Amino acid sequence: IGWIVGPEPVIERLSDIKMQTDYGSSSLSQRVAAEWLTSGLYQKHLENVREQLKIRRSFVLHVLETELEGLAEWSVPAGGFFIWLKILPPVSMKTLYAKALSKGILFNSGAIYGQERGDYMRLSYAFASCEDLKKGITQLSGLIKMLSG
Repeated sequence: IGWIVGPEPVIERLSDIKMQTDYGSSSLSQRVAAEWLTSGLYQKHLENVREQLKIRRSFVLHVLETELEGLAEWSVPAGGFFIWLKILPPVSMKTLYAKALSKGILFNSGAIYGQERGDYMRLSYAFASCEDLKKGITQLSGLIKMLSG
């Protein structure tokens, strides 16, 4: 099951091609998805996910204030799955990444997103548990202090 948005003539043509080529597409899964989308269950699921993300975002922001105050700057995201951090002390992001990874902490350096300055990282709060997020941020704080001191 997939979704596409585009001009109506393009969608009609793609629909025709799909019907001619997918001899075994599951109509049961399509019906289940249609029911899920039209019954309100999907909307309820989205509302729950959004609420859980808000809780996690608030938790991580609190931990950042406790553990990274003076070591990093960040802004409160309006939504989404991650927070951008600007690391204030001059540290090698490559070294920080390697040391963090050796402790089981994974973050994405801003460089992989085209951020030319090497002092940014993207910290996701969508997947890990709050306990793991707190532990990881605390360890990250220690690593930044070690590398900058």
